[in-house]
This record gives sequence, C-alpha cells and structure tokens, in this order.
Amino acid sequence: MELPLGKIRKLVGNATPEQLRYVDCFVGRDLGLFVPVGGACFYARTPRHSHPSYMFILPFDENNAIRIDGKALVTSPGKLFALSPGIEHEEAPSDTPPRYIAVFVKKRFFEKHYRRYPESGKRIFRGEFLDPPSTLLPLLKSFMIEADNSGPGSEEVLEALGVQICHALIRSARRYPEMRDRVSSRVEIDRVVEHMHTHPGEKITVEGLARIARMSPSHLSRVFREETGQAPIEYLLRIRLDRAKKMLLAGDMTITEIALDCGFGSAAYLSARFTRKYGVSPSSYRKKTGMAASINKLIE
Repeated sequence: MELPLGKIRKLVGNATPEQLRYVDCFVGRDLGLFVPVGGACFYARTPRHSHPSYMFILPFDENNAIRIDGKALVTSPGKLFALSPGIEHEEAPSDTPPRYIAVFVKKRFFEKHYRRYPESGKRIFRGEFLDPPSTLLPLLKSFMIEADNSGPGSEEVLEALGVQICHALIRSARRYPEMRDRVSSRVEIDRVVEHMHTHPGEKITVEGLARIARMSPSHLSRVFREETGQAPIEYLLRIRLDRAKKMLLAGDMTITEIALDCGFGSAAYLSARFTRKYGVSPSSYRKKTGMAASINKLIE
C-alpha cells in the first residue's frame, strides 16, 4: 500500500519511504499511529531530529530507549512516553526491534483540546512518563482498523476517534482519575443472558459463561447476581423451565424430546425440576392445560 507521505510528514517531519519501510502507518487528518513491524523505524533513529507534532509512545517491551540532551530514557510497558513538538531526540539502536505504538497529534489540534480543561496552561513534555488510561489501547486499535479498511464514512470516523484519543492522552497528562465504569459489566451480563436464551439445550457452565463475559467465574457470579438477583445457573434453570412450559403447551413433542431440547438431559431430570418449581409434573401440566384450552373453545 502506498504511504500517504504528505500526511505523514505533516505529523512526523521529513521522513522518507525507505526510513519507514518497517513501519505500519495509520493516518487521519489530525492524528496518526505508527507501529514498527519486523524492524526499526529508521527515521526515529535520525540523530537530533524533532517532530512538528506531539508524540506519545505506548511501549509493549523494554527494547526502546530515547536520547534527549545526551540522556537515554528507557520506555517501559505500562507507561506512556510523552514528547512535545520541536524537542530534539533520537531512538537508540537495539539488538531487538522495539514494539510500540507511536501516536502523533498535530500541535494545533492537541492544544485546542488541551485548552478545554481548567487551568490548562501550555504543557511541555520533555520525555515525561504518564499513566495511560485503560481506554487508550482499545481506541488505538479501533483507529488502526478503521484506517486499514477505509471506506465510506472512514474520514469522519477517524476524526471522531482522533478526538477521543486526544482527550485520553490529555487526561493522562492531567492525571485525571479513571472514569467509573458501571456499563461494561452490564453489557457483558446481557451477552451472557443472550447466550443462555439462544443455546438452552447446550451444556452451559459458569466457567463457559465467564469466558463469554471475559470475567473470572467468581466475578461473573457476583456481578450476575447484582444485575439479575439470581446466580447464573439459577437464571439458566428458569429459562429452561419457561421454554419447557411453552413446548408442553405446543403439544407436538414428547417429554423426552422436550427435556433434551431444553438442556435437561433426561425426562426424569426435567420432571424432577419441573415438579419442584410448579408443583405438577410435565405430563400433568400438559393434560391440565390441554383440557383447559379445550373447555375454553367449547365455551366460545
């Protein structure tokens, strides 16, 4: 894919395609992401170079050191490295190519959004280490995916993602506390409930549901009870019994077939659970409801 060299140079400076041959570039109007793949960024190793944009590096290993004023600053996973425009630096050579995402944000764009925060005088980053918010990496991934699959509306989506990324970086620099997340757990529980409703006849365990929710089994059980008032398996049993009632009313399947379809494994197990819940066996329930329906038809 041909590099958008004009857009890249507005962000990073006078880089050449040869210097970027090992770099994946994802570029929007005001923000770009650069990821070394299989080799180093040779532009980053240019002695005493600087950028017209703000640069933030999110490292995934400890193979990257940046020299500023003769001092080598080693980036480390879990920390965001920040550098303001115009500050001379260079990436130190290493035996192993570093793994990181470099985020470049246009100076005017970054400072425009930075001014939206109270008491936000001009901030100079000179190799400062920041704590990245948990929202940053998912935003960067979304930006890369959108840029890599550009289509109708991509420019607008990239612009919106760029604003979100910019504010995530600013909040990191301003040391804003992480926002309380009351929503994501609820969404994951909804995914678990949907799975229960759409796969009632399959073997379902708390461990399997936890994988769907991307939680530990104990955390899932606690959050699930907070959201529904029941343990996951209790909730699943209710779904299966409700389904069995409807199928019994339909009257076109045997008790054994209904038991297997609803995940009970046998007619005996369905009968035991059904009787405990409703005080009547499945076969008796079918007869009573069938007789009631017949009487109602006669009355009508």
